[in-house]
Amino acid sequence: MNPPASTGAPAEKPADENRVARDSLSLLASAMLGLRSTGDPATACAIAGDSARSALGASDYKLLRLEPRSGALRCLDPTGEETRYLPEPGGPVEWVMRHEQAMFDEGEDSAAPRESGLWAAPPAALATVPLISGGAAVGLMLVAFAAPRPFGSATRTLLQTLGDALGLALERSWLRRELDEMRRNVQTLEKQRRDGEQASSTLMSVVAHEIRSPLTAIKAYTEAMLDHLTNPHAPRERFLGIINSECDRLARLVSDVLDLSRLEAGQRPLRLARFDLERLVKETLEGLTPSAMERKITLTPQLEEGLVVEADPDLVRRLLINLVGNAVKYSPLAGTVRVVTRSSGDECLCEIEDQGPGIPTEDLPHVFERFYRARRQRDEEVEGNGLGLAISHGIVELHGGRIWAQSLEPHGTRLCVALPRRQLAAPRARRMARRIWGRSDLRELCDGTVDMVAASMDAEIVSLMLVDPDHGDLFIAAWRGLDGEKLQGRRTAVRAGVAGSVAAWGRPLLVNDIETDRRFSRLNHPQYTTKSLLCVPLCVEDEVVGVINVNNKISGEPFDDDDLAVLSALVERVGSAVERAIAHPESPRVVGEALEAVRAVTQLRRDGLLGGRNRAHLARATARQMGMSETEVDLVGYVASIHDVGMTRLQVAVNRPGKLDAVSRKEIQRHPENTIEMIRGLEYASAVRDVILSHHEHWDGSGYPRGLAGTDIPPGARILAVVDAWESMTRGRPYRPPLVRGQAIEELRRNAGRHFDPEVIEAFVRALAREEN
Repeated sequence: MNPPASTGAPAEKPADENRVARDSLSLLASAMLGLRSTGDPATACAIAGDSARSALGASDYKLLRLEPRSGALRCLDPTGEETRYLPEPGGPVEWVMRHEQAMFDEGEDSAAPRESGLWAAPPAALATVPLISGGAAVGLMLVAFAAPRPFGSATRTLLQTLGDALGLALERSWLRRELDEMRRNVQTLEKQRRDGEQASSTLMSVVAHEIRSPLTAIKAYTEAMLDHLTNPHAPRERFLGIINSECDRLARLVSDVLDLSRLEAGQRPLRLARFDLERLVKETLEGLTPSAMERKITLTPQLEEGLVVEADPDLVRRLLINLVGNAVKYSPLAGTVRVVTRSSGDECLCEIEDQGPGIPTEDLPHVFERFYRARRQRDEEVEGNGLGLAISHGIVELHGGRIWAQSLEPHGTRLCVALPRRQLAAPRARRMARRIWGRSDLRELCDGTVDMVAASMDAEIVSLMLVDPDHGDLFIAAWRGLDGEKLQGRRTAVRAGVAGSVAAWGRPLLVNDIETDRRFSRLNHPQYTTKSLLCVPLCVEDEVVGVINVNNKISGEPFDDDDLAVLSALVERVGSAVERAIAHPESPRVVGEALEAVRAVTQLRRDGLLGGRNRAHLARATARQMGMSETEVDLVGYVASIHDVGMTRLQVAVNRPGKLDAVSRKEIQRHPENTIEMIRGLEYASAVRDVILSHHEHWDGSGYPRGLAGTDIPPGARILAVVDAWESMTRGRPYRPPLVRGQAIEELRRNAGRHFDPEVIEAFVRALAREEN
């Protein structure tokens, strides 16, 4: 988009402009004092906005905060609450974010876009000012006017100075907030460490106690048999029966501990099936009848007929065994345990009631914690290791259900479980998926995304699965490397398998070996030549609307954490583009620009000009050697994978044999600006754009395009400069042969302090050495 004419200086200076020029110093002094004295973003916004309103007669103002990682915008209201805001396509916010310059719309064009979603009544004139701090945009201030008006130099200076002061105030408050958050995180981690140590100690104590009894019995009866080997009258059969029983007890304990650890870690995908709950409950109760008869307990089922559920039958059986077994243990001799199942809307309910002493009210919230024993009023010792209800809680949570306990009057306990009858995506995700699948341009973006991912990950097989709006499960919407005729009817339920688990968990997943990964442990399908895979959720408005699966790395190597980080960043940007397209369905340009960026990344990766996975891998490794945070490492790795997209417009100049002439060199020097222009459909974060724009700057200030020097160059750009030079030297160019490793390192060090940051070069060399080891 070209800068609007209203960014230029006005030709005349009206009377109110004179007043602004006269009073601006005192207004700014008052505003600065207020901004320096507050650490609250909402208060800082109110100070700046009220100053602009009183000085300029503005009708309203808004503050937008820019998230540095994703480039998402948050609108800050007077109470300090933040809501997601998507800029109007072609509007002032979009233009200012891309150019980081103020825009002043004097109202000459009444039909010009003015962020209508922000205002109760559309403004007639609008000033949009970037809030810059530390060389990067942290947000935007919008000041609206009810009538058209000119913006003279005094007005512009006042607004831009207020914006700069507000930017500093906001950065200070957000840094303080981040510091407080870091302190809280440290305290939380410290508490988790202490709790973990205590839990581990408790676990060892409980396990040791539980193991001691069966081991003592096993050893005693084994010694007895050894002592009576020659005695034909020794009760060997009874001894062996006791040993076998105690071994079973040990196996149950080990199984409980392992099951609980997997459930608590969320590492147990569901193996879903549709089954008759009544039949499963009856079979389970039949298996529990002998243990109930030992205490003369009557099991009384009241089961709804024909109640079909979609769940993991093995886990549901384990759930019933734990809950009914718990009720039997705490019931009095000759008591009754009642088991009730019934449907309730989209859920099936199960209630297990006993006639035991009940649970004190204060203990009810804790009964599903591991090793917790409620203070039941019963004289006899109850056998158990305190893990059964914790495992039950994990099983229910894994199904997306609910579990709770109730005390009955005058005595007794009721354990209640509510499970969804089918494992479906959330209604909001289904509505959003319908809007995506109903638009041909977004379906085209899905296809383009699969191509981009396949090229960026060097993968033979990629599929994008979307939530089915009607059925609520996942279906393959776009793919590469799969037989299309065999995809009909291939679906995955939410919470089942790799894709269904990622859709439910909402977090990226790396599987090193599908056959040995304890979460899945299944045979590799013949169509996959490697056992490693990636799966990443596609999120729109914080809802998982699909997943992207990546298989068969062309090199045959397994995927790693660097691959997962780059893939997650790319898919996150696609999700943001889809979000903007849904929010502004009347603007096809949103999808068009995103599709252009996706195709540019695909083309450049396939042409071999992006450097591939190795470039992102080296950039991330170097960033870690420099002590950067994981957020900064992720940003550097992501930028390394896209920062040369602008080279697609310069193929002729790049591939021309011989040394570059002046014209070709000048063309190539424009590729950072070309990249920023081409990826704007995917990328809004100023930190990303700043790294891209600066990765050809030199440490001594002799680089381009802005002639930055030293620490004025963003750290990520300094890293990319070294990684790019390494790739260029070791891969060669049409006009020169490649250098060997030692020669390339020597050349980098020769240019330390001139072209490159010396600290980055040494971090890069350490990263190389670490890779070799």
